[in-house]
Amino acid sequence: MLSSLKRRIQVACVVIIAVAMALVAGVGYFTVESHYEVAIEKNLTAVAKGNAKAIEEWVASRRSMIDAARGHVTGDDPVPALVQLAESGGFLSTYIGKPDGSLITSDGWVPPADYDPRQRGWYQQAVEQGETVVAKPYVDGNSGQIVLPFSTPVEKDGKLLGVIGGDVVIDTIVKDVAAIQPTPSSFAFLSTGGETIIAHPDPKLTLEPLTRLSSSLDEALITALRNAGGWQGISIAEQDARLTVMPIAGADWELGVALDEGEALAGLRAIIQSSLITLVLVTLVASVLLGLWLKRAFGGLERVRDALENIASGSGDLTRRLSASGRDEVAQIADAFNRFVDKMERVLITIRDSSDSVSVASSEIAQGSQDLSSRTETTASNLQETSASMEQLTSTVEHTADSARQANQLSLSASEVASRGGEVVSQVVHTMDDIDASSRQIAEIVSVMDGIAFQTNLLALNASVEAARAGEQGRGFAVVAGEVRQLASRSADAARQIKELIETSTTKTRAGAELVRAAGETMDEIVASVARVTDVLGEIGAATREQSQGIGQVNQAVAELDRMTQQNAALVEQSAAAADQLQEQAVRLTRAVGAFTLSRTAERPQPPLLASSRQAVTQEE
Repeated sequence: MLSSLKRRIQVACVVIIAVAMALVAGVGYFTVESHYEVAIEKNLTAVAKGNAKAIEEWVASRRSMIDAARGHVTGDDPVPALVQLAESGGFLSTYIGKPDGSLITSDGWVPPADYDPRQRGWYQQAVEQGETVVAKPYVDGNSGQIVLPFSTPVEKDGKLLGVIGGDVVIDTIVKDVAAIQPTPSSFAFLSTGGETIIAHPDPKLTLEPLTRLSSSLDEALITALRNAGGWQGISIAEQDARLTVMPIAGADWELGVALDEGEALAGLRAIIQSSLITLVLVTLVASVLLGLWLKRAFGGLERVRDALENIASGSGDLTRRLSASGRDEVAQIADAFNRFVDKMERVLITIRDSSDSVSVASSEIAQGSQDLSSRTETTASNLQETSASMEQLTSTVEHTADSARQANQLSLSASEVASRGGEVVSQVVHTMDDIDASSRQIAEIVSVMDGIAFQTNLLALNASVEAARAGEQGRGFAVVAGEVRQLASRSADAARQIKELIETSTTKTRAGAELVRAAGETMDEIVASVARVTDVLGEIGAATREQSQGIGQVNQAVAELDRMTQQNAALVEQSAAAADQLQEQAVRLTRAVGAFTLSRTAERPQPPLLASSRQAVTQEE
C-alpha cells in the first residue's frame, strides 16, 4: 500500500496533521485539567466548609440554649424550665441529673430503679470538661430513636448542683447531611472522633464504624485530613472518590464529603471525546483533500513512470527518448533521463567494442598460458631428474667422506701403534747397550781370573821346584803343587773360553744393538710417514666435507628452483584458468550488451599484441 510515493506523502502529511492536532488537543487537555483540578478542589472545599459551618451554627444554637437554661433549673421545681427548653430548642426531651443519682425529665419519664445518670457519658463528660459538651449519640430508651445528647454542668458557689441535658433526634442532622450531594453519586457523612458514623444518607450506617464505608477510613486518615485539609483519593463501594474532611467546632465531630471522581472528571472526558472526534474528522478531511491534490500534482510524474516502464519492459531500446516539455520538475526529470540514456548508450557501445577485444585477447592469453604451462612442466621434470642425480651424488660424497673419516681414524690408530713400537725399540736399544756394558765388565773379570790363574800356575811351578829341592820332604807338597798347577791351567783354559764366548756375545750384542737402532730409526720414519698419511687423510676428509656441503647447497638450490618452477606451473595454470574465465566473462558481457538496442554497430576489434609476441617467441624457439 505504501509502495507509491504519492501514498507515502499523503500518509506522512496526514500523520503530521494528526500529530499536530493531537499535540494541540493534549496541550489543551492538560491546561484544562490543571484548571479543572483546582476548580474541583475549591468547589469541594467550599461545599464542605459551607455545610460544616451550617452544622456548627446548629450545634452552637443548641449549646447556647442549654447554657441559657442553667439559671432556670436551680429552683425547687425545674420541670417547667425543662419543658420550655424542650419546646423552644426542638429537643425530644430535656433532663437534669443530680449528684445524688436522681433524674428529672421534661416529659415525666421515670427511669428504672438501677438507672444512675452519673454513670452516663453525657453526665461524666460535662463534669470532666466543666462546659457544654455534645456526647456520642445513643438509642433513647423511651422513644427508641437515635438521639444526640447536649449537656452542661450546673454549679453554684463552686458546688455542682447537677448536669442539665437535652436530646435531639438525629433525623434532622441525617436529612441535612443527606442533602449534601455535589454530584449524583457523591455523598457526605458526619462522624465523631474519627470512628463512628453519626449521619449518613443510608440510615442503616448510623452508629456504625467508619470502616464500613472503606477499610482505609481509619482514625489516622480522618485526623490527617482534619488537620492538613485538602483531599485524599479513596475507594468507597468499589468506586473512586475524593474525600475531604472538615472539623465541626463545638463538638468532636467531622464532616466528610466524598466526591465521585468519575462524575467530577466527566467534563474532562467530554473534552477528550470532542478532541478525538475533531482529530478524526480533520484527519479524514485532510486525507481526502491531500489525495485529490497529489493525484493532480503527480499526474506528469506518472506519465514519466509509464514511459520508463515501456523502455524497461521492451527489448532494451536505448534509442527512445522522452518528451521534455515545460520547466517543472517532471520535465527536468525527463530531460535528465534522456541525457542519462544517451550516456548509457555511449558507454554500452564502448563496452561492446571492448568486450570483443577482451574476448580475442583472453583467447590468446589462454593459448599462450597453455604453451607456457607445457614448457614449465618440462622444465619441472628436468629439474626433478637433476635433483635426483644431485641427491645420489650427495649420497656418494657423504659415503666417501665417511670412508675418509674411517681411514683417518685407522691411520691415527696405526700412528699410535708405531709410536708405541718406536718406544719399545728404544727401550731394547738401551737394554742392548746395558748388555754390552755388562759383557765388557765380564771380559775384564775373566781377564783378571786369567791373570790369577797364570800367577797361580807360576806359584805352583815355583812350589814344585822348591818341593823337588826338598826331596822326600817336599814330595807331598810337590804333588799338591802339581794339582794346583793343573787346576790353574784348567782355570786359564776356562777363562780363555769364557773370554772368547764373551767376546763373541759382545760382538753379536753390538750387531743386535746396531740392528735395533736401525729398527728404531725405521720405526721413527714409519711414525712420521703415518703422521703425514693422517694429515693427508684429514685434508681429504675436510675437502670431502666441504664438497658435501657445497653439493648440499647445490641440491637445496635445485630443490628451491624445482619448487619455484612448480609454483610457476601452478601460476601459469591459474593464469590460464583466469584467461578462460575472462573469455567467458567477455562472452557474457557481449551477450548482456547485445540485449540492448543501440544506434551504432561495434567496430571490428584489432588483433591484440599478444598473438604477434607469442609467434615471435615460437620462431625464436
